[in-house]
Amino acid sequence: KQIAELLENVEITVDVTSDNLKVMPPFWRTDLDLPEDVVEEVGRLYGFDKLPRTLPLRSITPAPLNNARLTKQLIRESLSKAGANEVLTYSFVHENTIKRAEQDVTQAFKLGNALSPDLQYYRLTPLPSLLDKVHINIKAGHDEFTLFEIGKGHNKKDHADDDEGLPSEIEYVDAVYASKTAREGAAYYRIRRQIHQLGKDLGLTLQYHPITQPMDFPVTAPFELPRSATITTRQGEFIGMVGELKQSVIAAFKLPAYTAAFTLDFSGIVKARQTRRVSYKPLSKYPTISQDISLRTATETLYEDIFQTVCTATNERIKGMDVKVSPVSIYQAKTEAGKKTTT
Repeated sequence: KQIAELLENVEITVDVTSDNLKVMPPFWRTDLDLPEDVVEEVGRLYGFDKLPRTLPLRSITPAPLNNARLTKQLIRESLSKAGANEVLTYSFVHENTIKRAEQDVTQAFKLGNALSPDLQYYRLTPLPSLLDKVHINIKAGHDEFTLFEIGKGHNKKDHADDDEGLPSEIEYVDAVYASKTAREGAAYYRIRRQIHQLGKDLGLTLQYHPITQPMDFPVTAPFELPRSATITTRQGEFIGMVGELKQSVIAAFKLPAYTAAFTLDFSGIVKARQTRRVSYKPLSKYPTISQDISLRTATETLYEDIFQTVCTATNERIKGMDVKVSPVSIYQAKTEAGKKTTT
């Protein structure tokens, strides 16, 4: 009632209904347009000096930890320590970039108001953008390097729209390793070392599985599947894939023959870090014993099968001890066709 009386004194019509006020200012009061303007008018008429002076309440609760931001920081630190270089590329690419990576252009959104003819499509994954930068760096004189990017992509075929009708975005951690000259061993193992170190820095135990079935996804399109592997956590959660690229992709991007890449699902990494179990292990009271065991198998036997068999056997026979199984070498004698020895 007091507020209504103050406003009516300056020829403002006020209708009081319970605790609500319906205010109709006169036509010449063009400064009263928003509810906040009426509040300010009441304060002016009543007197700002009469209002009680109280400090605004401040919460001293610390901000919650952002797992996604922390994970990105750990990824950047781990890959940088391993010698990789982070790059930031455009999320929009040319149609040829998608085609050279053998991805399906029809799954990509085309922009109606592109900034440039070279930036007409929203990319499916960041990997083609990285592959497009390799040849430039080779020409600049860099003989061996790894480029990585934490970026977003989309796939309108397999991912539904969100509540606002926009295509859902997927965040990736992609990297490509390239060397102008061939090194010892396959390029696959070079980049796999970086993933292995990344897993250790993130507190994850990563496992690699050979690809035995055809895979038709934008992520898998640039990879040579027989020379690639899927990556999962110890709990079986899918993380991504690592491998060498198709010869057609290498030729299209003018890449060195000694090139490999990986693509990881960032949300899968964050989820794996949240669900991981960290437990204390006391130091063993027994001295360490190292023993080489060689197994002779057929050449077609997958290494993963041999590794899992040895792990199962040691866990069943040796109780209460910390046993680590790691590969030493794989040897195939010329005189023994169809056989190999795994140590």
